[in-house]
Amino acid sequence: MSITLNREYDFSQSEHLAQEIESTPHIRGRRITVRDIGALVHKRKLAPATIADRFELPEAAVHEALAFYHLNPEYFAQLEQSRRRQHEDAITPDDVAPDEPLDAADLGVEDLSVTFDNGDDTPEPEPDGSGA
Repeated sequence: MSITLNREYDFSQSEHLAQEIESTPHIRGRRITVRDIGALVHKRKLAPATIADRFELPEAAVHEALAFYHLNPEYFAQLEQSRRRQHEDAITPDDVAPDEPLDAADLGVEDLSVTFDNGDDTPEPEPDGSGA
């Protein structure tokens, strides 16, 4: 599925926005996407100044992200639908039965004994109780 922006946006001319992470608009030099900023404002009801403070961003970057978010509502709606479908596909694989029991042999595991390292260099006592 190809998602296109509603208006041309020259990211090279933007002081705060870039589009190099998965082709998703985000704050330049950060992994905070425009979609994240929009969700924080509209779903979490955070003020732009709060977001800027919380993520140590210039408030102008938050406002530019919000402007971009509002100028491209169809893009972000399509992006949300695409991500929702990807999530649904990932959690409901067709090739795995949910109640199918697994056997250790199916996983190629022969020895099911488990040992734990308690970080202590003291030798474990011998099973016969001798301690040596």
